[in-house]
Amino acid sequence: MPDVLFEQRGDIALITFNRPHAHNTLTPTAFVELADAWTEVRNNPAIRVGVLTGAGDTDFCCGGDLGLLIPLLTGARSAEGPLEQRLMADPNIAAAGLLRGEHLYKPLVAAVNGLALGGGCELLQATDVRIASSSAQFGLPEPKVGVVPGAGSMVRLARQLPYAHAMRLLMTGEPIDAQTALAWGLVSEVVAPGLLQDRAMALARRIADNAPLAVQAIKRTVLDSHTEAWVDAFAREDRASTLVMRSKDAREGPRAFKEKRIPVFHGE
Repeated sequence: MPDVLFEQRGDIALITFNRPHAHNTLTPTAFVELADAWTEVRNNPAIRVGVLTGAGDTDFCCGGDLGLLIPLLTGARSAEGPLEQRLMADPNIAAAGLLRGEHLYKPLVAAVNGLALGGGCELLQATDVRIASSSAQFGLPEPKVGVVPGAGSMVRLARQLPYAHAMRLLMTGEPIDAQTALAWGLVSEVVAPGLLQDRAMALARRIADNAPLAVQAIKRTVLDSHTEAWVDAFAREDRASTLVMRSKDAREGPRAFKEKRIPVFHGE
């Protein structure tokens, strides 16, 4: 079985960390499978939303599998199989798997079913809407072992949370529970474990039913304007608005409203 499962359910892609026996930790092949999954979501016009979750009911993702990953990266063992060989041949694959390279402008929903630690918590920060099980925990334990959370958190987290909350997570290495994550704004909603997957898929469905050009323009503008000066950011917003207003979907929405029917959007 793949270490990361990819399933397309109509216009929603479900990406699942698939090592529940090993806390859904990331192997070298998992980085490649994640990179391929994001490429498929990005390039497949039939996919409108991605949902990221973990197999089982105790772990979302607890970071990298150090026993498999570090020996490969240090040369203590040789690459085994084509996926590990791809990882070693292309230094950009790991960053792509963690969404630290090219932006993914299609929306991503996270269904956090358990522990999100280390790299799992870091990749979570690349998602847009985050639903957590009440049993979930979040943490960046890297400084406890003398390293840093270098898979995106030192850049992303303080841009997403109030500074003091972000720095507490980054520097103490101590985890927080789901309700604290909700209060701090790290997640969007907390639900009972048995309701998590249905709630995440329902939100993904709600987003997928919206006009895809509009949704992607919103995410693109938010991400690309984040560190721009106000005047440049508003100019970017104006360009995005103009392009969307010229689309067929922009005409379909008001027409459907007037005709009292559900709009049918085609991403055109």
